[in-house]
Amino acid sequence: MTLSGKRILVTRSVEQAGELAALVRRAGGVPVLFPTIRLMHPADCGPLDREIGRLSSFDWILFASANAARFFRERAARLGVVSWPATLRVASVGPGTTKELAALGVPVHLTAKKHTAEGLFEALLPMGMPGKRFLLPRAEEGRMNLPEAIGREGGEVVSVVAYRNGPAEKDEAAAGEIAARPPDVCTFASPSAFRNLFLLLGEEAAGEMLSRSRIAVIGEVTARAVERRDFRVDIVPETYTLKGMVDAVQAFFAAHRSAGQG
Repeated sequence: MTLSGKRILVTRSVEQAGELAALVRRAGGVPVLFPTIRLMHPADCGPLDREIGRLSSFDWILFASANAARFFRERAARLGVVSWPATLRVASVGPGTTKELAALGVPVHLTAKKHTAEGLFEALLPMGMPGKRFLLPRAEEGRMNLPEAIGREGGEVVSVVAYRNGPAEKDEAAAGEIAARPPDVCTFASPSAFRNLFLLLGEEAAGEMLSRSRIAVIGEVTARAVERRDFRVDIVPETYTLKGMVDAVQAFFAAHRSAGQG
């Protein structure tokens, strides 16, 4: 199965678009790069700095995204914290985040088999939670499901913002191209990536483009953000990774070809 020249909109940040673009090309598709988000440090790094300064008080540090891992590690290094306490264990939401942590020189003690916050909770459950302290560096808009679930089991979670998503600078040429010729599939890996599309293109142009494209998202939170604006989500991968999304897009078009729908 290949994407056979299908044009796939990539809305990830400039720094992160390469991986998804490469996967699209490998599947025979044509990536159309139009970043809608820009990854940024928190407006106030004080809370993050405070928790970095007391890492030894935590039993676990939980990373639910590669972005959280990268921004947390960078901030820690900037503060001169290059080695973490030997008693601190590290848990990752999935292979992409584990790979990022490994590249940053951070050993991972536990990787969730299901690549969601719920999957991370299930992986941690056998380790015991009562009386333990967990640090969760997250996005500014990150969900609170994981802290709430751990709290119900008797653990204490300190959730701290490690990064935020700001709107990207508008690429006028790319904006004109996708407005005039909507991609076959528009992909979104976060609610902010979807919302910022409207900021960059304008409500009418973004709505018109999306109505003429298929929409693929990673995760239920992003799916809900799309549906709240009354657009239909066509593709949600079972595995919440970039490869999982490209595989799901391929499977979608393969099913349509088999059904004679082109």
